[in-house]
Amino acid sequence: MRRSFAVITLCLAGVANTQALAADAPREVKSEFQQNIVRRDRMVRELIALDSKGADAVAAGKEPIATHADQVKLQDQIDLIQLRLETLALRWDLNLPDPPKEGKDELDEATITSQRIESAFQEGRNRSQRVLANRCISMLASIDYDAFLARPE
Repeated sequence: MRRSFAVITLCLAGVANTQALAADAPREVKSEFQQNIVRRDRMVRELIALDSKGADAVAAGKEPIATHADQVKLQDQIDLIQLRLETLALRWDLNLPDPPKEGKDELDEATITSQRIESAFQEGRNRSQRVLANRCISMLASIDYDAFLARPE
């Protein structure tokens, strides 16, 4: 009985200690963590660009050996940063976001920009439509329908 109480106490102490870690993470650790996330995401985007460059070279019938070497080098650097991020995330109970997905960020950026532009133009279109509708209503209200209908044929 006493032994099971000791085991339960140790387990609860471990859980409480783990939950306190995220709040107790030093500012330097959080800063390093955020900087590494930014570096990793930038490198992943570079790797995606290199993948595209290599695919273009292969499609053109060339051997992109230098591009493949750059891809391997960059992937190794990304793996090291990811390992450091995962270590910090586990040790300090920090939230580690997923790296960018291939093709998604460029598409999302272009889509977001397009949506913003379309939204701005749509506001202008809506204002123009309201003005035009008001003008049409004014014009229709100004027509003398009695005179129009009384015209001899």
